[in-house]
Amino acid sequence: MATPRPTPTQTSETHVIDLDVWSDFVCGHCYYGTRRVTKALSLLPDPHAVRVRWRGFQLDPRPAGERPSGDLYDYLAQFNGSRAAGRAAMERIGAIAAGDGLPFHPDRARPGNTVAAHRLVHLAAQEGRATEVLLRLYTAYWTEGLPIADPAALRDLAAGAGLDPARAQAVLDGDEFADALAADQLRAAQVGVTGVPTLVVDGRWAVSAARPAETIAAELRLLSQERDGRDLPNRKGDEA
Repeated sequence: MATPRPTPTQTSETHVIDLDVWSDFVCGHCYYGTRRVTKALSLLPDPHAVRVRWRGFQLDPRPAGERPSGDLYDYLAQFNGSRAAGRAAMERIGAIAAGDGLPFHPDRARPGNTVAAHRLVHLAAQEGRATEVLLRLYTAYWTEGLPIADPAALRDLAAGAGLDPARAQAVLDGDEFADALAADQLRAAQVGVTGVPTLVVDGRWAVSAARPAETIAAELRLLSQERDGRDLPNRKGDEA
């Protein structure tokens, strides 16, 4: 079984910033946005002074057994009005991803219910590997064509990211962490998160995680220095 990673030591003077990040695996903006968040953290003077919680969000809450028919563009047409509109949206996201040096192959994407994937991220959080598992799932969905709702694929991806495969399978076979995912969605409603990717700092400030990493890092530095100042305007995420 994977060994949990130790938590970096905090001094008594360190004020840890709580950073809640909502995203969904079938969201193209979340694919590059989650990586922008991790890059932003690396740009901070003390990345360990930020406590990140990856929270699940469901853009398409249809039951897990109802897998969409057709390809990604048939799926997107349900929300964007047409296949052409969905393709245009993916082209815009692809241009952003390319600018960040990320591969992006939406033609390979196989959409589906993301509940099981989000529950695996909660398992990974217990093991200190939430970021690794989350990013691996995004890469698999948006570049490799692995089905986001397939239990066998999810188990293998989790194992490749450092989780014990038997433990991952046990989670996938039951409903463990379903309550944690429900809490994520309740908390999103409480703080006004209606689109993803969105990060909320200390439960007070909402910032779009689709913004450049340097901008996110600059705002985190500002907020860490001026916690008692005025609230920044809320900037919610971009759905796609």
